[in-house]
Amino acid sequence: MKNLKISVGLVVLAILLTPLSLFSFQELSVDPSVKIGKLDNGFTYYLRENPRPENRVEFRLAIKAGSILEDDDQQGLAHFTEHMLFNGTKNFQKNELIDFLQKMGLEFGGDLNAYTSFDETVYFLPIPTEEEGNLDEALTVLSDWAYQATFDNEEIDKERGVVMEEWRLRLGASERMRQQIWPVTLAGSRYAERLPIGKPEVLENFDYDAAKRFYRDWYRPDLMALVAVGDFDAAALEKKITKLFGAMKSPENPRERIYYSRDDFEGTRIAVASDEEATDNSISVEFITPGKTKTENTLENFRNSVIRGLYARMINQRLDELIQSENPPFQYSFSSYGGTLGRDKSAYSMYVGIKDDKFKEGLKAAVDVNEQVRRYGFTQAELERSKALFRNGYERSAREADKSESRRLVGSYVNHFLNGGSLLNPAQRLEYLNTVLPTIKIEELNALVKGWITTTNRTIEINAKAADVDKIPTEEELVSILDNARNDNSITAYTEEKLATSLLETTPKAGSIVSETTDETTGVTEMVLSNGAKLFLKPTDFKNDEVLLNAYSFGGGSLYSPEDLMSAQMADQAISEMGYGEFNAVDLRKFMTGKTASVNTGIGIYEESISGFSSKKDLETFMQLLHLKLTSPRKDEKAFNGWLSRIKNLYANVTSSPDFQFQIEMQKIMMGEDNPWIAFPTQEKLDEVSMDRAVDIYKERFADASNFQFVFVGNLEMAQFRPLVEQYIASLPSKNSNETYKDVGLNIRKGVIDENVYVGVDEKSQVMILLSGGYDYSRENNGVMSAIAGILTNKMIETLREEMGGVYGVGANASPTPRPKPQFIFQISFPCKPENVEALTAAAMKELEKIKNGEFTDEDLQKIITARKQNFDESIKQNRYWSSLMTSYLKDGETNFEEILKGNERADAITKEAVIAMANKYLTKENIISITKLPESYKDKDLNQEVKKK
Repeated sequence: MKNLKISVGLVVLAILLTPLSLFSFQELSVDPSVKIGKLDNGFTYYLRENPRPENRVEFRLAIKAGSILEDDDQQGLAHFTEHMLFNGTKNFQKNELIDFLQKMGLEFGGDLNAYTSFDETVYFLPIPTEEEGNLDEALTVLSDWAYQATFDNEEIDKERGVVMEEWRLRLGASERMRQQIWPVTLAGSRYAERLPIGKPEVLENFDYDAAKRFYRDWYRPDLMALVAVGDFDAAALEKKITKLFGAMKSPENPRERIYYSRDDFEGTRIAVASDEEATDNSISVEFITPGKTKTENTLENFRNSVIRGLYARMINQRLDELIQSENPPFQYSFSSYGGTLGRDKSAYSMYVGIKDDKFKEGLKAAVDVNEQVRRYGFTQAELERSKALFRNGYERSAREADKSESRRLVGSYVNHFLNGGSLLNPAQRLEYLNTVLPTIKIEELNALVKGWITTTNRTIEINAKAADVDKIPTEEELVSILDNARNDNSITAYTEEKLATSLLETTPKAGSIVSETTDETTGVTEMVLSNGAKLFLKPTDFKNDEVLLNAYSFGGGSLYSPEDLMSAQMADQAISEMGYGEFNAVDLRKFMTGKTASVNTGIGIYEESISGFSSKKDLETFMQLLHLKLTSPRKDEKAFNGWLSRIKNLYANVTSSPDFQFQIEMQKIMMGEDNPWIAFPTQEKLDEVSMDRAVDIYKERFADASNFQFVFVGNLEMAQFRPLVEQYIASLPSKNSNETYKDVGLNIRKGVIDENVYVGVDEKSQVMILLSGGYDYSRENNGVMSAIAGILTNKMIETLREEMGGVYGVGANASPTPRPKPQFIFQISFPCKPENVEALTAAAMKELEKIKNGEFTDEDLQKIITARKQNFDESIKQNRYWSSLMTSYLKDGETNFEEILKGNERADAITKEAVIAMANKYLTKENIISITKLPESYKDKDLNQEVKKK
C-alpha cells in the first residue's frame, strides 16, 4: 500500500508539472466493469454484472431518435411510437404485454415505462429473475420492441385517445407561454417545431403508415443500444443478445440521422409571454456559444467539467446570500454553464425568479453578482470550500461503489451511448479528480465569465403574470441592464467574515446511557438515556458510509390554538432561514460545505419530527448539528422579514394556478368550509405568522427529549457511537412532560357529497373520488386495503385507458391512519376530457363494484402480491426502509421489529375472500365525496348536454 501511494503521488506530481494543454491528449480509461460490444449490424450493447439487488436486472433499450426527426405529417409520432410498442408486438398481441409483465410483478407506469425527447427514446424494463425463464422472456420483449412491433390499425386508433389525454395534461399557462416564446428565441430552429408531444391535429388524423414509417426509418440497429445491469452472467447474456438482436436488419437505404442545431444570430432576441394563470414572474438569459458536437473522453474535458461545477457552486452561493437580506431583490436566482438545445451549442445562463413585479431590480441584482465576479473574481476561501464539496462527494461515491444498486448505475451507460464522453466508475472519477483538482487555480475560474458573457447571440425570455405585464422593462432597458453593468461604480468586491471553527460554543455536559438491550433476531438495540430519551439503533452493512436518523414526539400544532397553527407549521422554515446559535443561515451552509451531515426539523399538526443523515467521518459534526438545532434557534428580524416576504410572494403567485385553486377547494369540501385547521398558507394566514411566536413554539416543541424516540439506521460502530450519544443526545434538556397530541377535529365529512369546482380555461378535468370512514387499523388490514387499490388500479388501466382511451393515467390509493383516531381514506383519481367525466367515473365505480362482487381472478390478486414481495425483497436491504418502518412501528406503540421481517408472509396471507370482505365492509357509498374540476366555461353549462353535442 505504501508503494502504491508513492506511485500515485509521483503521477500527480508529474501532471502538476505538465502543461495544461497536454491534458487534451490524455484519453481517460473506461470503467472496466462494463462490457461494451457492437454486433455486425451496428447494434450496441452494455453489460454490467451487479448483485445489488439480488435476482434483479435493469434493462434499458435506447434509440438515438426522437421527435426532431419527424416528418411534417409525423409531429408527435416519435412519442406515439413509444406508446404503440406496449400495444402489440410479434410475441405479445394487443395489451398482452402489460398483462404479462404485471404477472412478473412490474407496475405499469412505475417500473415499466419509457420516454421520448427531441433526440432520443429510452425504454425501461426492470426484471425479477427468481423465476426461471424471466430473463429470456425479457429479451423477447426487448427484441420485439426493437424490430417486431405490429402497429395494428385498430390499436393505433384506440391509442390516439390515450396520447391525446397525455397531450391534454400539458395544457396550461406554461404551455401557452412556451408557444409565445419559442418562435422568437428559437427562430429558424427545428426544435421550435418538433415538441415531443406533437400536434393534436396530427395525432387525431395521421395516416396509419406515418407511424409505421417512423418505426421503419429510425428503429434500426445502428441507432440502438441495449443496456443491462444486474444479477446475471454477462457471457451467457451476451450470447443471447447476439442471437436475438443480430437478426435485426438495417434498411437498404437508411435515412441520414441529422443532428440539428440552432442558427447563430446578431444581437439579442427578446421574447415576452404572459398569462392569466401564470404562477410567477421570471427572466431567463442565455449567452449562446459554440459547443462540441461530441463530448470527448479526455482528461481536459473531465477537468473542464469540474471547473464549471466549481464555478456554478460559487456563483450560486453568492446569489443565495442575497436572498437572506431583509428585502431580497428576487425570489431566487442561479447561473450555470452547460448544454442547450442543439448538440453543437452551449450556453451560459442566468435565471431569475422575480419577486413581486420587480423585473428590473431582480435582473440587475443577478447581473451585478456576475459582474462582481467578472471584475473582482472569487476568493480563495470560496474556491477551497467548493473543492472540499467536490472532493467529499467523489470520496463518498467511491466508498459506496460496491453497494451501488443497479438502477443507479444503468443511467450512466445509457447516457454514454446517447451522448458519448467518459465512462468512469467512482474510483476512477475520484482518481482523476485528485489529479486535476490541485491544478485548478483561482485565476482560471475568475477568467471564465469574461468569455461567457457576450453582447451577441443571446436570448432573454420573460414569463409574466398578466397583471404585471405593464411592469416589464422595455427591450432597450433589458439590454442596457446587461450591457451597462461594466460601468456601474456601485459594484464592489465581495467580502465575508471569518467563519467559526466549531458548531457549539461550549461542549454540552454529557448525560449517560441508563439501559441498553439488543434483539438478536433484528439486531436492533434499544437505549434509554439519562434524560429519558429513547434510541433504537439498527447497525447495517447495506451502505458503507450512511447513517440515517428519524425521530419524533407527539404533540405538534394540535397543542395550540388554530391562530398559532401557521406560526407552528412555518417555524422550522423560519428558523432555518434565521440560523442557529452564532451561525446565520449563510455561514452555517458555508461551515457545512464539504461535510456529509444534515439535520432537518419539522412541526406538523400531531407531532414534531427530526430527520437527517451523516457519513461515518462526519458523525460527530452531525451530532453537534443535531444538538445545535434542537437547543439554539436564532432570532434575526431582517432574515425573518426577508423570508416571510418571499413566502408571501410565492403563495400569492401560486394561487393563480387552477390546480392549486382546486386543491384548496377540495380541502374545504372534504373538511368543511370553515374548518380552522385546514393548513393552506393563504395570505391572511401568513399575516398571522409571528417571529417571536414561531421561535417560542419551536423551543417548546423540542424542549423535552424525554418525549422523543430516535431511530438510527446505518453503518453504526457502537464503540464510536455510544460516546456521541451520551455527549450530544443524553445532554438534551428534558421535562418528563409525557405530552401527546389532541384530536382537533380535522375529519373527513360524512355522507354523500358531489361537487364541481370550476377553475381554469383549458379543456381538461380532474376527478377525485374519496371513500372514508372508521377503520380497524392493523398491518394485516392495511395490506388487504392496499391490495384492493392495486387491483382496482390495474382494472381501471385496462378499462379507462386501454379500452376506452379516455385517460392517460389513473389510480387508486388507500391511506389508513391510526391517528388521531383509526380511519381510512380510499381515493380514486384521474384527469380527463370534461365531456368524458361521467362515463369514466361510472366505469371506475363499476370496476370497484366488480371487486366487491368478487369479479376478479386469482391472477389479478397474484399480480399485486408478486409486486409487493419483490418490492419487499429489495426494500428490506435498504436503510431508508428500516428507518421508516421502525419509526412507524414506534408511533403505533409497537417495538417488536421482528414483524418487519414478515413482509412476504403478510403478502402471501392476502386472499381473494379477504379482499372481497374488506371491500364490502369499508368501500360502501355511505361516505363518498366526488369532486370534479371543470373549466370555468362549464360553470353555467349542463355537462350532459355538452356530452351529447360532442
